Amino acid sequence: MSSKVSIADIANALGLSRNTVSKALNGSPGITHETRQRILDQAVRMNYKMMGTQLSISKTAEAANILLVCKDNQLVNTFFGPLILQLQHIVRTKGAVITMQYMSPEEMEAGIVPSQIYSASGVIGLEILDSSYIRHLVNCGKPCVFFDCATDADEISTPFDVVLQDERGLYTAIDALFKKGYSRFGFVGDPNHCAGFRNRYDYFRLALADHGQLEPEKYSILHPDETMHQPGAYLKSLQTSNLPEMYVCANDTIAINLLKAMQQYDATSSERIGLIVFEMAHDMVAEDKLMASVNLSRKQIAAGICMLLFDRIQNPTTTKRIIKLESLVEVF
Repeated sequence: MSSKVSIADIANALGLSRNTVSKALNGSPGITHETRQRILDQAVRMNYKMMGTQLSISKTAEAANILLVCKDNQLVNTFFGPLILQLQHIVRTKGAVITMQYMSPEEMEAGIVPSQIYSASGVIGLEILDSSYIRHLVNCGKPCVFFDCATDADEISTPFDVVLQDERGLYTAIDALFKKGYSRFGFVGDPNHCAGFRNRYDYFRLALADHGQLEPEKYSILHPDETMHQPGAYLKSLQTSNLPEMYVCANDTIAINLLKAMQQYDATSSERIGLIVFEMAHDMVAEDKLMASVNLSRKQIAAGICMLLFDRIQNPTTTKRIIKLESLVEVF
């Protein structure tokens, strides 16, 4: 979706007037809760240029305090580091204060909640994949928005919001490569790792089924999550003469480790296998290996998270929302 999405575009998509959309995005009275929610959701999905900055926080506090909860290694991560910087920028431009709290896996497993949460206006969680820990956070009674979450987080009854990547981009990439003559695809990643991986795997299966491929596991490497970052864990699965033409890698780290494992196992065979990768920088994989990428800008993610969070701060009883942001798909 273009960055030049307008109020008119949102209005046309929903069959509403421009005036109604404008009032809803500016928090003006006279709009029903249901209509305003439809408009907000559509604005996030379409990457409206004012996402994350349109909603006022004046009704909540002059200086809202946002708590960012993440894992202790995410600041130096090539994906999450830039996302954290974007979140800081948007929150501060809204006149709010953001506090980061890094939690270790041991602290999350023990259910330790940051003490700052009790004075926070709202909470952002980045890739918190333990549903028990998500429950601990939302049960503190603060508005919460998560970027990705555990696959079983639907069982939590307390309302919160989740931002995910729209996996239709993967369907588009696979469809384009089928048209180029490729027919054997495998998926690399643990579908139970997180909601994002699960949705990617589901769309992978759907794309193959629509092209008559009914055995998606045949060429796939579906290791448990704890083994996915160890190249040697792939070797046993790769020892087959029936390799695919294309691997769909659930993220860039998995793609890099997969390449290392393939080179160790059979460099000649691996030369014939291409990759479809989520969140892969083009210079991290040789041009002849990267056949398609499915990416989402950090600015877009941060804007969507902030828009939902500040809306939930003003409307804490809003039902749970799962918003999927449209990806940029490139097929080479």
